[in-house]
Amino acid sequence: MSLLEGRRAVVTGAGDIGSVVARRLRDHGASVEVWDSSEASLRPVEAAGIAVRLVDVTDRGAVETAAEEAVAVAPVNVLANTAAVARFGSVAELDPDDWQETLDVNLTGVYFCCRAFTGLMAARSGGSIINISSIGGLRGEPDFASYCASKFGVIGLTQSLAREVGSFGIRVNAVCPGAVESQMNTETMARDARRTGMTLQDVEQQILARTALGRLVQPDDVADAVVFLASDLSSCITGESLAVTGGIF
Repeated sequence: MSLLEGRRAVVTGAGDIGSVVARRLRDHGASVEVWDSSEASLRPVEAAGIAVRLVDVTDRGAVETAAEEAVAVAPVNVLANTAAVARFGSVAELDPDDWQETLDVNLTGVYFCCRAFTGLMAARSGGSIINISSIGGLRGEPDFASYCASKFGVIGLTQSLAREVGSFGIRVNAVCPGAVESQMNTETMARDARRTGMTLQDVEQQILARTALGRLVQPDDVADAVVFLASDLSSCITGESLAVTGGIF
């Protein structure tokens, strides 16, 4: 029997991590719907046979409407919040609009989605919410203040919500990836290379040297953690932040 047979999942974000999470949830038996604000990002997911919906997670009304429409099809008992953006710059240099956009997508968007689904899950015997935070939600990094602030916030939201909804059979956990082999991480390393005068290859080697397993995190690694937290294998785990970093301490 598949780990997630008979379950229905909504995944926000169709990027490098979200698209793989959606496929992995489906491979383990779940029925999956992916939300994103970009039609272009949704096309490959839809082509893979996964249901998609055009939703901007920063729009509370759109999120609430989409959640109600999703559960009208069938109860949703897994929510994976992966939608995120990264904007670079020191606290002194970062454009306030970039700061606000990062918080809007990475934190407020997670809040809107959690808020929309917790009541619906509580009315239907519970579920599991998995919020993608980051190693940047566990410690600050230079030129990454907005991203780190948003991801620290995701962990706080996760812990608070877990305490609020546990009695309804809803578990809420976070996954904190390290350096993931993704477009976002490539942009991050390129920024570090420009800031330090190093080559992109040297920046990557510096990251790998700090990693116990000596490799970048793959989107599949993050997806496997999401599957675990969505399944009954983690039935007594809530309010936790699972680091998937390859061993960055």
